[in-house]
Amino acid sequence: MAGAAPGAIMDEDYFGSAAEWGDEADGGQQEDDYGEGEDDAEVQQECLHKFSTRDYIMEPSIFNTLKRYFQAGGSPENVIQLLSENYTAVAQTVNLLAEWLIQTGVEPVQVQETVENHLKSLLIKHFDPRKADSIFTEEGETPAWLEQMIAHTTWRDLFYKLAEAHPDCLMLNFTVKLISDAGYQGEITSVSTACQQLEVFSRVLRTSLATILDGGEENLEKHLPEFAVSSLCGSD
Repeated sequence: MAGAAPGAIMDEDYFGSAAEWGDEADGGQQEDDYGEGEDDAEVQQECLHKFSTRDYIMEPSIFNTLKRYFQAGGSPENVIQLLSENYTAVAQTVNLLAEWLIQTGVEPVQVQETVENHLKSLLIKHFDPRKADSIFTEEGETPAWLEQMIAHTTWRDLFYKLAEAHPDCLMLNFTVKLISDAGYQGEITSVSTACQQLEVFSRVLRTSLATILDGGEENLEKHLPEFAVSSLCGSD
């Protein structure tokens, strides 16, 4: 979004800059790196298929795909044509509309909450566990954007909801562990999938016990149900 307003929906601090994406691309996304045994024609077709998808130029993997394509002898003209023809600027349009709302007097925080809540509802509705799990097989490491997302309450809450709805999704279970590793285990006492991982469950149980002990008798009734849920999940 233009302008560094506090409610800016998509800025470089939140999503990272293009330079950071380039560094990430060079950092070893295993699936997209060009292999010596691959057929040049097949690599080109695979890359061209990606270039022809909507707004692919906005994908973090664009740099790796470009690298593979050119290493396989691909033509720059095809890349330019496909990326430009399939650029619909969805994210930029959202930013523009959000900026207009702010200029009409709507509070930036309110605009950001509106956009984020709508995005959350779309993600919950269209989430595909198999595609989510493929993220790790394609990238070979934890995506930088995932670590950035769990730093924000809004997106942690989204992951909790998705984890409850898709308990067998490896990507979501791993994300719950990342959230616990980041010190937010106090938020996941009611997330049942957290109990499937011994390390995460131990942290949640320890946090629940500490909360009860620190709260004193007057808060016992309030915190005891959370402790009971944690204990029962662990017994499963």
